[in-house]
Amino acid sequence: MNTNGRRLWMHAAGMFTGMLFLGMACDTTVFANGVLPADPSGQMVVQVETMQASVSQNGTVQTLESEAETLTNEGVAAAGTKEQTEEIQKAARTAAEEQVKAAQEAAAAQAKAAQEAAAAQAKAAQEAAAAQAKAAQEAAAAQAKAAQEAAAAQAKAAQEAAAQAAMVDTILVQNGVSRQEYELLAALIQCEAGGESYIGQVAVGNVVMNRVESANHPDTISEVIYAAGQFSPVRNGSLSRTLSSGNISGSCKQAALEAIAGSEPVGDKLYFRRVNGRSGQVIGNHVFY
Repeated sequence: MNTNGRRLWMHAAGMFTGMLFLGMACDTTVFANGVLPADPSGQMVVQVETMQASVSQNGTVQTLESEAETLTNEGVAAAGTKEQTEEIQKAARTAAEEQVKAAQEAAAAQAKAAQEAAAAQAKAAQEAAAAQAKAAQEAAAAQAKAAQEAAAAQAKAAQEAAAQAAMVDTILVQNGVSRQEYELLAALIQCEAGGESYIGQVAVGNVVMNRVESANHPDTISEVIYAAGQFSPVRNGSLSRTLSSGNISGSCKQAALEAIAGSEPVGDKLYFRRVNGRSGQVIGNHVFY
C-alpha cells in the first residue's frame, strides 16, 4: 500500500472512531433527557425527544458510514490506478529499452557496414593500383622490347645496306662502272620498265649493257643512254626528273646492278620497244630484238 492509500485508511479509521464516540454521546443524551426504567417485560419507554435524538444519531452514523465507504472506494481505486501506472511505466521502460537496443544494433550494423565498405574500397584501390603498376610495367617492357626490336631491325637494315653498298661497289669496280652511271642506268630502267616484272626490268638493262659492248654503239652507259634518238625518256625529260627526285625503286636498282654484273635474260639483243606485232622475245609489254 502506498502513502496515499495509508492516508485514506487512516482517515476512514478516524471517522469510524468518531462515529463510535458520537454513538456513546448519543446514548448519554438519551439518559439525560429521561429514559424510563424498563417495564417487567424488559421494554423501555422513550420520550419524543429521545426518539428524535435516536433518528439524528442514526442519520449521522449512516453519513459517516457512507463517507467511510467512499474513502475506502477511493483508496481501492487509487491502488488500482497505481498498479495501472506501474504497468504503463514498466511497458514504457521496456519499449524505451527496446528502442535503445534497436538503435544500438542499427548503429553497430551501420558502423560494420561502413567498415566493410571502407575495407572494400581500400582493397579495390590497392587492386587498381597494383593493376596500374602491372600495366605500366608491361607497357614499359613492351616499349623496351619494341625499342630493342626496332634498334635491332635498324641495325640489321644498316648492316644489309652496308653489305649491299659494299657489294654494289665491288660489282661496279669489277665492271669499270661508276656509281653515277649505275644510278643513270637504274633511272632509265625506272622510266622504261618501272611497271614491268623484275625480269623485264633486267632485260632493259641487258640491252643497254649489250650496246656498251657492241662496236656499233658508244662504250659507256652514259653515252649509250644519251645517244640521239635512242630512248624516249631522254627526249621527254622524264629521265632528268627521275634523277632529280631520286624516285627509283629498289627493284630497278637491283636490276641495273644485275645487268652490269652480266645477267642476260634477252641474250645479245640490242633493241626493244612496245609490243606492236614485231617478232622478237616478248617480256611483258616489250618485245626485244
